[in-house]
Amino acid sequence: MRTRLLLFALLAPAPAPVLAQSSGVDCCSRFDYVLEKTILKVDAVRIEMEIRDEAADRVEALLGAWSRSRSVEDSVAALYLSADDANIRMTFLVSVSLGRFLGGVRNTLEGLAEVGILSRAEADRVYAGYVERFSVLDGRGIKDGDVMERELRGDTVSTRFTAVTGETPIDEISVGSERRREILGAFFSRKSDFRDGLIDQVFDRVEN
Repeated sequence: MRTRLLLFALLAPAPAPVLAQSSGVDCCSRFDYVLEKTILKVDAVRIEMEIRDEAADRVEALLGAWSRSRSVEDSVAALYLSADDANIRMTFLVSVSLGRFLGGVRNTLEGLAEVGILSRAEADRVYAGYVERFSVLDGRGIKDGDVMERELRGDTVSTRFTAVTGETPIDEISVGSERRREILGAFFSRKSDFRDGLIDQVFDRVEN
């Protein structure tokens, strides 16, 4: 019965937000999170994200009706994965080689293929696009203070990479549902290093 109710919350038209009425706090559309990736807990990357469509309202309504549990966390992640209007800003807080960056991309895409967000063919195709797109950084790599910004509008993805020096070596638009699924999956899939921290932010706002 609980599973059916959660499924209904995912698929039914979103009701009017309930938490905002009581708290006045935007619990579910904005994130600001720093991932500590290394053993030494060195800050690696800062994520600033805004979910601009009804996915955020649906999360808010869901959390107004259910207490935190693993199944509710999975439902929240699924709603964010369904978003088709989002802005994401990634600020690199350490310098890494291009090879290490692309290795991380490859690992992420393999994880998305494992959980079915991408097919293997899509993962390979998206990775080839990263290799081509970021080849302009060969020899330079990623520097502390570089910024990568994404705008998702349906299946259209705008990518802008701004170097800490102010140059913009990457500024492009691509179209394809696999790009949207890849970007959101990198943050909200079960294989994501970001997922727990981002979802914690949502629940912390609701509970506090």
